Parts: sequence; C-alpha cells; structure tokens
Amino acid sequence: MLRVGLTGGIASGKSQVLAGFAKAGLIPLDLDRIAHELMARGGAAYAEVVAAFGPGILTESGGIDRKVLGRRVFAEPDARSRLNAIVHPKVRVEEARRVRGLAPGAASVVVTDAALLIETGSHLRFDRIVVVDCGREEQLRRLMARDGLDAASATARLEAQMPAAEKRRFAHFIIDSSGALDATRARAGAVARELLELAAQPPPPITVGLERAREILPDVEDGPRGLTPLVVLQELARSGLELEALRQRLSPPAPGPWYRAAQDPRGGPYPAALMAPLALWASRRRGDDPEFLALAATSLARLTHDWGPPVADAVLTALVLLAALAHAERAPPRADWSRMAERWGGAPPSEGALEQAQAAIRRRGAGTQPGAAQAAALRQLLETDPG
Repeated sequence: MLRVGLTGGIASGKSQVLAGFAKAGLIPLDLDRIAHELMARGGAAYAEVVAAFGPGILTESGGIDRKVLGRRVFAEPDARSRLNAIVHPKVRVEEARRVRGLAPGAASVVVTDAALLIETGSHLRFDRIVVVDCGREEQLRRLMARDGLDAASATARLEAQMPAAEKRRFAHFIIDSSGALDATRARAGAVARELLELAAQPPPPITVGLERAREILPDVEDGPRGLTPLVVLQELARSGLELEALRQRLSPPAPGPWYRAAQDPRGGPYPAALMAPLALWASRRRGDDPEFLALAATSLARLTHDWGPPVADAVLTALVLLAALAHAERAPPRADWSRMAERWGGAPPSEGALEQAQAAIRRRGAGTQPGAAQAAALRQLLETDPG
C-alpha cells in the first residue's frame, strides 16, 4: 500500500484533485471532514473545543459555529495553536483507525487530504507528498467567493498559512490548479497513474541487522543546534520523524513552527552529521526509496539550516548512506545523487561533498562500540514496526 499526503493552501483546489484521484481508483481520506465530525456534537473533540473557546462559538442548536470559530483562530495565532493541539491528535487516531479498516491491497494507493500536513511537521508518515497550488490572486478570489469574505479577511487567512512557494519545496508532485478545471483534472489523472505505478512496483526492501546499523552510525557526538545523531536516533525510535518534536530539542530554542526554526549559522556542525540515523529509519520505513529519503533529509536539515549547500549536502549524504545500506547493487549513478540533492536542497552540493560522505562511511565501523543510550535507541528503532 502506498500512502500519499495531499496538501495545499486554503481554496487551492485540493477537493477537485482528491475527487480526480478517487475517480482514477485511488482511495481518498479527507482529514478536514474527519475534523468536522470530531467537532460535531457528540464527537470526540466537541467538549474540549467548547471548553477552550467558550459558549460564544455555539449555534442556537448547540453545535460549533465553524465560521465564528474560524474568524477567531485565524485572527489569533495562540487560539489557532490551542485548537490544533486539541483536534490534530484526535484526527491522527481516527485516520489510523480508518486506514486499518480499509484493508486495501498491497498495490492500493490511499490519499489523505490535509491542509496543514507540512505545517504540522507530520508529513513524513506518508510515502509521497502532492502539493496543489494556484496563483495567489486566483486563490484569493476563490476564497472570497467560497466563504463570502472581504479582501482583508481573505488575505489574513492566506497569510496565516505557510507560503505556497515554500510548501512546494516539500512536494514530490505539484499540481497547478490555476487554470481550467479540465486541465486540473488532467494533471490529477496523470499524477494518479504515476502513483498507481509506484504502488505496483514497491522499492526493494532493505534488511539491516544490529551490527550493520552500528557500522553506519557516526562516531561523532556533535550536531547542529543541539541535535546530535543520538538525539535524532532516540526521536526516530520513539515516534518516527515528527519535526515539531525535534524542534523542541533545538538549542537555542526556536519559537514558532518547525519550518521557521532554521537559522543561518556560519561554520559547522552541519545537518549532514544527522543523516545516519535518518537513513536507517528510512531504509526500514520504505526500503531502497531515494525519493522518500530525500524529502526526509530535506525536512530534517531545514530544522537548523535554510535552503542551500548545507541542505543539499545533507540530502547527498543520506543518499550515499542508503546506498551503503542497500549494498549499492541498485545505487543510481553519482550524477543522479548530486542532481537529486540540488533539486531538494535548492542549490548544488558543496564541492567534494560526495567524496567526503563516501569516505566517512569507509571510516566507520572500525571496531567502535556504541554507548549504552545509543545501543538502546538503536535496538528500539530496529525492533519497532516501521509502518
């Protein structure tokens, strides 16, 4: 089964794309609709939301007035954070329950539509990410027409979200919905066919034992802004790659969302130092799937560094590590690694980055033994269900 995350800004056309995916045979799952059900009277989130925001958000019949609540949370970032903290965990639980209940086949594609997928830093529970985007003026026009908002209110809602250009950088596929509906449906159909092909030909699995995993892990204990290989390994073993959890481990602390945490520090250590535990986790999660790992490496690197060579170097290092774990039988040409790193990092890798990554792997595993904390986290990672 291939898990796909579908996201995009408000009024960007996600619903039309999701409908197109369903028509093409993909299995749709709308998290916004699930959230509405959870906040309805008797739903799992209803009482907590009313307690947090008061009876002023209720209609005469006792239901939550989504327009009233929406105006409040879009005007107050703290209120938006409180609502997300209540609703999002419950949505994740319900999402997992419904996916289990689908019982799809191995070659099935399940598409989860979630507007804040990347903003919440939970996008790496999916194998591929699809971003729907349209021009800002078109998005503004659609939002005003759909929700009956004036220009100022609609603009405020757009500005409260992650910029579309930034969201596109985390996409495996981008669907431009700014044109006619037929064009959007055609693009959605083409992407759906690619996703079905991916599901029908899953990446080769990688089996990594404890000794091989120890060889891949670096000897260094340092890392950028307090994120060390051990910290990343522990978080991956505990809950997978949840970017908000790792943001809370940064030093100095970074307020705001995870994708705003990056600074531009001069000198090392660089995020490439964190790629070994990530490659181990990704190899268990998706096997020999460089595209999945490239997005994971980009996301992790973005916690500490903005776009550019440090991010590209991290992606390149992760790809070299994945090839080493897969014994390099199916490794792509080196030029492909560098091009992929440049695409995800937004800049070419540093000169000599490939050779440095390969040399670092050759130096590892020279009889060194991990410390107790590293060994415990490594065993937990290897023993946890990667799904």
